[in-house]
Amino acid sequence: MYVAAVIAAALAVAFGLAVYVPTIDYRLALGAAAFSAMGMVAQTVAHSARKNSGGSIAFLPFLTSLVLYPSWVSVVLVAAAMLFGEIRQKKANIKRAFNVAQYALAVGVATEIYLKLGGRPIQLDESFRAIPHISAVAGFLLLNSTLVATAIGLSTSRNPFEVWQQNGKGTFVYDAIAIPLVYWCALFYTKLGWAGVSAVFVVLGVLQQFYMKQRLLEIAYEETLELLVGAVELRDPYTSGHSQRVRKYSQIIASALNLPTAKVERIGVAALLHDVG
Repeated sequence: MYVAAVIAAALAVAFGLAVYVPTIDYRLALGAAAFSAMGMVAQTVAHSARKNSGGSIAFLPFLTSLVLYPSWVSVVLVAAAMLFGEIRQKKANIKRAFNVAQYALAVGVATEIYLKLGGRPIQLDESFRAIPHISAVAGFLLLNSTLVATAIGLSTSRNPFEVWQQNGKGTFVYDAIAIPLVYWCALFYTKLGWAGVSAVFVVLGVLQQFYMKQRLLEIAYEETLELLVGAVELRDPYTSGHSQRVRKYSQIIASALNLPTAKVERIGVAALLHDVG
């Protein structure tokens, strides 16, 4: 039901944009198509690198499509790019449907924000309009993360707000960087054409690798902790699961004391390792 609601909302927003500006400017659509394709490549590379490694920066070219051509056309292009990328991955159809719909909905709402606040296609007006640009990018990031956190919460019987907090920690800096980066990507294309797209592609490729390396480091850290705890429990099977339970209860107490999320996580790690010595 949740996925169906997201799909319906995405279709409604796209239809509303089509009614608002029904015509298609193929000259503007070309740039949006180029960056949508770039986002599809970024999404595919992130998935093929390693299972659950994350680190996708597909949202950057997708947002660039939006500011180059704020129209229902860009929403459709982003949805098509996501669909093509999702078909190439082995996953349940309901997950494919959700991923495509939530990106389309987030881009559509961000486009609405951009247009309502006076934003114009950067291909026609290269000036940086701070209010519509920042609001659109922030709106996309917030809605995107909220939709994903809600889906995870519903499928795992967890509080979506807690999931949102956990997944959003440490991403604030990256989200802040996305605001000027999206504008610079669009400006590169406007100034240099396809040469600009090539330059942007290289820069985004480097950022993609950085994202993925960061995530792989996090995974290695988590696996090391589990290995240490596993070694303790292997030596004394009677206490199997004890460290995990201590971590769970410690984090519950820490949350009840209204400690910051980062400190709750740190307490959880300390509790997990408390018997290693």
